[in-house]
Amino acid sequence: MDGLRSSKRRKLDMTTPNTTPFSLRPWPIGDKKPKTLGEFISRVNIERGGFRNVTEAQLREEIAAQEEGRVEVEESSGSDQEEEAEADKPNDVIAAREEFAKSIEVASQHAALALDFISLLVSKEKPQSHEAPVSHALRELVGIGTLGASKLNQLTTTDARKQENRAVATGWRLKGINNMVDSVVSAADKLEKEMELEAKYWDDVLSVSESGWAVCHVPTQGHTLGVRFGFSESAPEFKNSSIAPLRRNDDGSARLDLGPVGRGSQRVRVTRKKNGRIIDQSPLPGRTPDNAPLHDRVLEARNTAFHQELWYEMNREARTLLSSEVYPDATTIVWKRDSQTEIIFTLEDLAEPDNAYEHISNIQCSCTAYYIYIQFLLFQGHRQNYHKRTTSTHLANNRAAMQQPYAILRAVIANSEYFRDCKRVADFLEDLVYTLKRAGISTASCKSASQPLMPALQASPTRRTPKMELNFINHLAGRLESVFELTITPEAKLYARGRIVIIPYIGVLFGVSLTPFYPHPIHNNNNSNASAMDIDEDKEKPPPNPIALSYPPSDPFKEPYPNTGEAIYYIKQAAIRAVVQKLAKDTADKLGRDDIEWGETARGPGVVDREDTEARVDVAEDARGRLVLVLDAQWQHGANVATRRWTWRADRDAEDGETLADVVRNVMRGAYAPAQASALALALGNTAGH
Repeated sequence: MDGLRSSKRRKLDMTTPNTTPFSLRPWPIGDKKPKTLGEFISRVNIERGGFRNVTEAQLREEIAAQEEGRVEVEESSGSDQEEEAEADKPNDVIAAREEFAKSIEVASQHAALALDFISLLVSKEKPQSHEAPVSHALRELVGIGTLGASKLNQLTTTDARKQENRAVATGWRLKGINNMVDSVVSAADKLEKEMELEAKYWDDVLSVSESGWAVCHVPTQGHTLGVRFGFSESAPEFKNSSIAPLRRNDDGSARLDLGPVGRGSQRVRVTRKKNGRIIDQSPLPGRTPDNAPLHDRVLEARNTAFHQELWYEMNREARTLLSSEVYPDATTIVWKRDSQTEIIFTLEDLAEPDNAYEHISNIQCSCTAYYIYIQFLLFQGHRQNYHKRTTSTHLANNRAAMQQPYAILRAVIANSEYFRDCKRVADFLEDLVYTLKRAGISTASCKSASQPLMPALQASPTRRTPKMELNFINHLAGRLESVFELTITPEAKLYARGRIVIIPYIGVLFGVSLTPFYPHPIHNNNNSNASAMDIDEDKEKPPPNPIALSYPPSDPFKEPYPNTGEAIYYIKQAAIRAVVQKLAKDTADKLGRDDIEWGETARGPGVVDREDTEARVDVAEDARGRLVLVLDAQWQHGANVATRRWTWRADRDAEDGETLADVVRNVMRGAYAPAQASALALALGNTAGH
């Protein structure tokens, strides 16, 4: 081996030159001129201090100096400095470079020796010289195939051992086959069970699809089926979350994986409290059991999502109705209807059916009616959204303008005030008619008419469109109207119409006219304030209404009365003047006097003559709020002025049983002596003439 190493060393000495085979040289230095414009600018900024310090005269001077050779001296001086700096390098850098070269040379020698050793060992088995990668120096020194290797222990294999090996191999194969058969049988059983579970799952999915629900892929989960149970025209918060994945339970049945929208079972509930005690409450249905059919659970999720959106929209609207005594908080919405009554809206979870407090005394203003009405209003809001979306030719500039709160609570408040005010007007007219009849005016009567339909909404041979249906429902829900007809005398008639206003404010407007109301009124600006013209011009016109000149109403379309109190006040004053005109005419005809007429006195309208005899008529209220017809008479009795008062009420006649016409005729005739006023007349003394 030592000879091999010395031979190898001699070979390397012969083939390797005296110089160091490896050397570390620095990278070549290229041209120092700038390569890019940015490099040129940065160099000018560093060397010259910017372009402001570079002048044309300076550049010309440098060019001339370079041509004269002065720049070369500077360059040579620069190179000398570099050579001095190179000579001043420490000696340890050179020593490190030589040490690194020696290490590389030693590694190369070891690698060459290892290659020769392996090649000489292989040449024993493959003596072909051209195949053995043995170095030329080693081949000449020891030759090929001179290094060999042999096994120390030779394995002995008998026939019994071979049979045993075959048996073991056969056993392993049989065991593998048995394991494969067992796995195939297990897979078949599992597949059969999986098929049963999948069949049960798809039966539930098909039952949902056959019930009319939209089954589709979940947008965020491409391989998951889901059912869309919400409404396409809902608010974005509910429309985008109204799809539930259909997951499979362990028993194969499908379940709804509901999110925040539609989860649980909830309903909006309406409660009426009077003096802190519940007097009416909308019923709650029972909770859908968890083992109910899938399509029933989807329907329950849809109902829950609908009521959650209803509660959301009512809360949005309630924040804008503080002036209407609506106060929302985290769990309730309270509307103070009056000083004693509160209407409370809540969103409650379902459990067992609950209708213990349901009390429908007034079907129009019951909690159950409110409960149905607010749902109807939300459905109508969805229909309006669909109509706008399908008919609009351009998008709204303000996106928030298309998402204004629905008028749900507004409609509830307006309808409640409508029924309350219309009942008040109806009770007033009925009491007024009975009082006038007690006073002997037998022509007095009143009746109410049903809500008129617009001609466009009545039956027509043309096909109805969705827009007509939408207008029809809007007319029924938002244009409640009541029309009253009051007949005082055959010539004097009044027509009052009350209708609700929801936007921009909540209230009930009353229009009073001297002619009947029609669906499409024709406005008049004359003093009669007629609401419509007779279509048939050949029809005989009725006699003129005396109220048209004595006390005409305001325009029922341009300036309706803003509340019930003002409408009642006008009707009362107009009825008084119609009665006074009728009394004056009848009294003058029966007494044969032309000086008897009606007039406006300082204390109100009445029948007067040239002798300053007065019979003033007024309608007042007693301490219990009942209407009382009052006649205050004043006439000349000798040197004194005599006064007397007569009263009629709906539940009784005058004290002496006389009618109003008889009393006026006797007063004008001077048939009465002065008398003391009754207790009722004294009680009404302060209200007469107002």
